[in-house]
Amino acid sequence: MRLKGYSSTHLPLPIGVQNLVIRDYCRRLGYEYSMSDVEFLQGHHVLQGMIWHIDQFDGICAYSMACLPADEEARDLICEAYADKEIHLALEGYVLPRDRAKCEDIWRLKSLLTLSPTN
Repeated sequence: MRLKGYSSTHLPLPIGVQNLVIRDYCRRLGYEYSMSDVEFLQGHHVLQGMIWHIDQFDGICAYSMACLPADEEARDLICEAYADKEIHLALEGYVLPRDRAKCEDIWRLKSLLTLSPTN
């Protein structure tokens, strides 16, 4: 399986470390890894743009769930666009669409935590 890497400067972890996690994930599972595309701007423009060049890969391997949109509708659009591909989440070990329900539960819990008082 050939996977295209995807990492983001919006996370509090250097791109090099994210790429190490992605490469290790692919190596452990026997997947071929292609160097990551990096999201530098706000939003998910690179992730959306990768759709046009994904035919040469079996899917993408993102560093983490945190690389995907926080908004459920935006995630739906990404998942629909990659419908015939897999999206691997290296840090968590999840694969979309297989683990989509688990990931959605985590995203919902995370959104609830932002609503809870901090005191």
